[in-house]
Amino acid sequence: MFQGGGGTEGAVPGAIGVAGSATPTLAKGFAVASQNGGHENKDLPSPLQFFLDPQAIEDHAYRSIDVTAQTAKFLIDAYYGKVADRSYFVGCSTGGRQGMVFSQNFPEYFDGIIAGDPVFDLQAIALAELWGVQAVQSITPEPVAKLPNDAPIFYPAMPVVDQQLFTRGLLAACDALDGTVDGVIDNAPACWAKFDPATFVFPDGQPLQCAGAKTDACLTAGQINAIKRINSGPRDAAGRPIKAPAGESVRAAANATMFGYSYDGGFMAPTGIPVRKIGSPTAAPGDLTQGLSQIPYHWLAPADPKRGSLTVSFDKDLARLRKDSPLVSYSNSTDLSKFKARGGKIIWYHGVSDPGPPVLGTIEYFNDLTARQGGPAETKSFARLYLVPNMGHCRGGPATDRFDLLTPLVDWVEKDIAPQAVVASGTAFTAAPTTRSRPLCPYPEQARYNGPAGGDLGNADNYTCIAPQ
Repeated sequence: MFQGGGGTEGAVPGAIGVAGSATPTLAKGFAVASQNGGHENKDLPSPLQFFLDPQAIEDHAYRSIDVTAQTAKFLIDAYYGKVADRSYFVGCSTGGRQGMVFSQNFPEYFDGIIAGDPVFDLQAIALAELWGVQAVQSITPEPVAKLPNDAPIFYPAMPVVDQQLFTRGLLAACDALDGTVDGVIDNAPACWAKFDPATFVFPDGQPLQCAGAKTDACLTAGQINAIKRINSGPRDAAGRPIKAPAGESVRAAANATMFGYSYDGGFMAPTGIPVRKIGSPTAAPGDLTQGLSQIPYHWLAPADPKRGSLTVSFDKDLARLRKDSPLVSYSNSTDLSKFKARGGKIIWYHGVSDPGPPVLGTIEYFNDLTARQGGPAETKSFARLYLVPNMGHCRGGPATDRFDLLTPLVDWVEKDIAPQAVVASGTAFTAAPTTRSRPLCPYPEQARYNGPAGGDLGNADNYTCIAPQ
């Protein structure tokens, strides 16, 4: 098992085999490999400085995982006197991107791949994050305070009480659309078609958007506008979605649109939008050290590392965006023909409330892949996507974020048993039952409660997966 990396890497993690509830896979008979992306942060004045070296970018994009995979296979053969029986890759975030790199460019390396919450079009994701933080910034253009490192505090623009008010409005509008009021929006497409926070009115007649002065019962027009901008994703002056040039340049490219963040039960949960776009009373938005920090170093051409990422303008700087990068070109293709032809199987999963890579990007990639394969039947022969309602980036939130996809992947590869519903569990639900199990359904299927009236909402046996209407 190759254990995927995270973030911009820069250190070698312990090779225990991280695979959800199957962790540690080292104890389950796997030889495990991990790597550092081709650079060591301890050797750099800034962890982002490797972006200024074209060789280091290629290492982080694909070469480090290529060399590590080959080396691991060589060492296994040398030590055991035979090659590995099967090879699997499991990763989330950067690891999800790396799984896609293998499926597209090194199809013979792995029999099975799990790609979670993948940052497969890093340029589009970084700019979606920028758009979202700038939306929050627009509520109070001047930060209320700054940290000693000059990082801005935007939290007063959308404090926790207002975050919770928005969540109450969202759930009031959308929770019951799947037939069950349980704090989980299983019928997300119906919610996306129906819910507009600017016009939503609570059952008691109170509008979510203030008609006059701000009160505890409503959000200002500025707050609502920021939320809607986060939801829509980057747009041009005419209101049209913007495409990321590095993604568009890829052969057999997936849709390179800079997507926004979909409304979901965990949208304003602490592990959703707040952690990355808003921050806290003592912390700047997390995106400032995530995708935003990479924009001046890599996504502007030429690089301008001294420039503040929040000064990058969608009106003035789009022409300066890098037109290609191995960090996109090696992971944004829908041509998996060689991987499929040799019998490879791949499973994606993504938290619907992910505040980093928007879930809509992964859904669109899977839809583009399906179209390229000729339809769902051909795609299902080697690929699955599982969406996790309420889950943040790779884990967390009022969600069933504990699951094992490696075991069904192994069964698919070695026993030809295709995965269907996968039972997941979670212990952080904010309403009773706080501990739950539920099925994760293969996209586009959705979970529905089919138990007795008043039955246990926390028991996966009371749910089934259905095809959406």
